[in-house]
Amino acid sequence: MAIVGVRIDDRLIHGQVCGYWIPQYKVERILIVDNEVCNDEARKTALKFGCPQSCKLSIFDSTKAADKLIRKIDEGIRVMLLAQGPKPFLELVQKGYHLDEICIGNMSTRQGAKQIKKTVYVTEEDKKDFLELSKLGVKLYLQEKPTDGKEDLVNLL
Repeated sequence: MAIVGVRIDDRLIHGQVCGYWIPQYKVERILIVDNEVCNDEARKTALKFGCPQSCKLSIFDSTKAADKLIRKIDEGIRVMLLAQGPKPFLELVQKGYHLDEICIGNMSTRQGAKQIKKTVYVTEEDKKDFLELSKLGVKLYLQEKPTDGKEDLVNLL
């Protein structure tokens, strides 16, 4: 399996991911890592409906995702990992699956979140998770579209 992209975007599958990121990386499978969405049948159905026909979609909690990734269950397939926030990816790393880098896209405003960039709002918990990921050697950067430059996230926290 080739992990071709790891992205945080609280909208998960939407126009930007489908229009820019999937074609850019020639993604064959999207793996959403989310401990809540994997148990929400209505949300899973909506995400499957929004997924391009050229891609397969898997939705797992962080434990199951770590197990499948470590066992290289999708060997030879171009996979993009998606999550709504940093926590699922931190859990993946803590469960033994190393991530080199994470691209941060949209994180919408919500209770207790502070704006650090035009479309990126982080809570104190998000900030702690990002800093822990950074300590574990994961490079974190903001990038809205593939044609945009990368901006180091840690410098903005």
